[in-house]
Amino acid sequence: MVSSTLFDDSVPAIETPVMSVSDLNAAVRAQLESRFPVLWVEGEIAQLTLASSGHMYFSLKDAGAQVRCALFRTRAARLGWQPRQGDKVRARVQVTLYEARGEFQLTVETLVKGGLGALYERFLRLKTELEGAGLFDPVRKQALPPFPSTIGIITSPQAAALHDVMTTLSRRAPYARLILYPTLVQGAEATAQIVQAIERANTHGEADVLLLCRGGGSLEDLWSFNEAAVVRAIAASRLPIIAGIGHETDTTLADLAADVRAPTPTAAAELIAPDKSRLITLIETNQRRLQQLVVRSLDDAGMKLDGYAARLRSPAALLERQQDRLNQYQTRLMLWSQRALEREHRRLSELGLRLQALDPNQPLKRGYALITDAHGHLIDSIHKAPVHSQVQLRLADGKLQASIVSAEAET
Repeated sequence: MVSSTLFDDSVPAIETPVMSVSDLNAAVRAQLESRFPVLWVEGEIAQLTLASSGHMYFSLKDAGAQVRCALFRTRAARLGWQPRQGDKVRARVQVTLYEARGEFQLTVETLVKGGLGALYERFLRLKTELEGAGLFDPVRKQALPPFPSTIGIITSPQAAALHDVMTTLSRRAPYARLILYPTLVQGAEATAQIVQAIERANTHGEADVLLLCRGGGSLEDLWSFNEAAVVRAIAASRLPIIAGIGHETDTTLADLAADVRAPTPTAAAELIAPDKSRLITLIETNQRRLQQLVVRSLDDAGMKLDGYAARLRSPAALLERQQDRLNQYQTRLMLWSQRALEREHRRLSELGLRLQALDPNQPLKRGYALITDAHGHLIDSIHKAPVHSQVQLRLADGKLQASIVSAEAET
């Protein structure tokens, strides 16, 4: 039976907005993440689970409480060590809420063994400072020489890494000269010695490239390669530097400043010196290509020569061709001369007709007369022949002398 109170008008209406569970969890998560900055939490690992995806799930606990944590695959791969149940650790975390289950948890950015939190915090501060100064900028990095003839090695003479590097270089690049710039790679004096070794190699200028190497170790063991002085010396080096420091999971600030970073000292030696057998294969391949190019060039030249030979005629044929051309030119010249002469005849006739039309004697033949005064001046007006003056009339067949007896102007 349904209770009547469900429909009782006396029950007050709900005025507060209703939230869904998803909206509530999202709001709580946002509040947590904005309220708490990224911070360090110390505790003991418990309930550790390694998922097939590569993610790690565990609890951090102390004597009074525990909290769930998630370390995702990409960050777990950068740890360089394998967390285990019961390990005392410090975790750099973001406080959050897993919305799907409404569970309070910590998202872990990195995990260090107990006692290393402060040192790692210093590492992060130095990284931010030096990155801001542009010392890790890819633009300033130099390319490695493809076939270095002299390789400078900066490491401890007692380091196992030196033996690995020497063995690799003797196998892959027996042609290269090796120069050791000895230095400590651990301890209080190591930083200054590493800087001096880099500067000394640059001053000597004998090496084509420098290899800075050291075997693996803890964060404290590798700390000399995180010092700002070493990083600045690497960035200022005129000679390109390849760093092979620690194991593949170790990343120092010197690695970030180097022109090329190798995961191990041996890998650095392999990068800096191409494999001799690979070089021989490359040379043989290029030799075959060169031979093919030479043969192809000779074939092309032979084909061109055949083409030239086909177009080349005997001297007699050339003379015969030139004689034919000369005969053609002579024929054209005779035709041109004849046509030019005919044009000149026609032009002369036209000029004769024009000259005849301009002959002053022609009008006389039609009854006109040419009148001049006693001085032979042409009289073309009555005003030039006064009364009683003597004039001469020239007709077609002779001259007449006359005297002016009167003059009358035309009206």
